[in-house]
Amino acid sequence: MIKRMFIRMINSFCYSIATTAVIYAVVKGVSGCVPMLPEYMAKFESDVAAMLVQLLLIGTMSAILAGGVIFMEFERLSLVAQSVLYFIITFIPWMMVGDFCWSVTHYKTALIIFALSYAATYFICWGIQYRVCSKNVEQINKRLEELENLKRSGELSE
Repeated sequence: MIKRMFIRMINSFCYSIATTAVIYAVVKGVSGCVPMLPEYMAKFESDVAAMLVQLLLIGTMSAILAGGVIFMEFERLSLVAQSVLYFIITFIPWMMVGDFCWSVTHYKTALIIFALSYAATYFICWGIQYRVCSKNVEQINKRLEELENLKRSGELSE
């Protein structure tokens, strides 16, 4: 399980950096503008340093999100416990990145908006996924019931 988690994290890290670098190059090539906030770029001596740190942050966040999914595979935990654990594991790094990039912890209102926005987005996505999975489970159970009825009636042999 740990090996799978690290493979997911490494793959996610690499894919997100590659994707971001391609998007960065396209935006820079098409518009001629650097796709970063001036306030963020001011923290660095060069555009290249800002871009490298941005790639590292994006890769790290992607790896954390991918690695955190492993908690959804712990069968001993309830779905609610898995979801809350994943939320906490992903929220803390987002806060750190948000603070570094946008100083969200320095402003009470920004922190509240950031936290509520993350929570709302997370739980809306969670709710949608839960409904989709529930519908799929209902369809599977219905099909299993139909197959069981066919077996009982002799129309389907094992």
